[in-house]
Amino acid sequence: MEVKRQVQLTGGSSFTVTLPKNWAKQQGVREGTTLVMRVMEDGGLAIYPEGREPKREFKEITIKTGPHVDRDVVGSYLYGYDLIRILSFRGFTEEEISSIKRSVRRLAGAEIVEEKPNVIEVQVMLDPEAVTPEKVLRRQYALVQGMVDDVTGAVLKNDISLGRAVIQRDEEVDRHYFTLVRVIRSAVRDPDISRRLNLTPLNLLDIRVAAKFLEDSGDQAASIARGLSTYETGGIGEGIMQQFSELAGIIVRMGSKPIDALLDEKPELTLDTLSLRTEFIKKGEAFKQLLLQAPAKQQVVLMHYYACLDRICENLADISELGSPIIAQHKST
Repeated sequence: MEVKRQVQLTGGSSFTVTLPKNWAKQQGVREGTTLVMRVMEDGGLAIYPEGREPKREFKEITIKTGPHVDRDVVGSYLYGYDLIRILSFRGFTEEEISSIKRSVRRLAGAEIVEEKPNVIEVQVMLDPEAVTPEKVLRRQYALVQGMVDDVTGAVLKNDISLGRAVIQRDEEVDRHYFTLVRVIRSAVRDPDISRRLNLTPLNLLDIRVAAKFLEDSGDQAASIARGLSTYETGGIGEGIMQQFSELAGIIVRMGSKPIDALLDEKPELTLDTLSLRTEFIKKGEAFKQLLLQAPAKQQVVLMHYYACLDRICENLADISELGSPIIAQHKST
């Protein structure tokens, strides 16, 4: 049913429009009734009597198993599906089941609720409004900082078991990243969610970008940890290891400055972070020169480690800079 109404100007400042009489009767609308207005994704306006707002749509998707089934499961999660049904007409192989279960473990709120020879159902029980994106981002950041500290100790002591622990923690960093992406997508589709989360579209965009920087930083730390069981690093000179420790120490010294600069909008912390980034670059040049004295195999390994640390340091500096435009805008108003 389509109804047209002309907008009236009342009192010189307010726009008013009358409600269709039949609709008002059907909905029990009378004088004093509170109406809830929701801005839709397409810019339209939906109106409901208070307490009768439609529930969030339950979304399902069916995918077929294949060589990239793990990617498809994660993708369906990120796009906000509540039930992910995986089909196999020939029956799942043990490798496919393991791949699916491994993917589900990386997704917060996701559980396998049915497992049959030809069908596996994954239900996502994650309420986007119950998640606080800022807290998740801070937790992700703390994990990455801990990974840098531990992987440095693992390299200095050649401790492979500590390196394995760092790799396992990378899965938790990924889990937080996937959670944030899912919640942010939901908030973008439904402005009511972002309003209840008290986050603007710009806030959501910055958190999304920062989460990706942290996800990549976790991968870099895990890459160093994997190198411990791949490369032979025995006999590295004490001076080289000392400088490597100092480079990692600069990242650790950043503490919570980058994430506080973004979430708390503190420009002085952005400047502190960028100063540490400059210090890292200078020490990095000296470190690379010192590496020329090491055997060729050690140069390859340590240059890989250095490249990973450099990427992490750059990522954290970029996070701190995300808040700068917001601060500048606030100061100009």
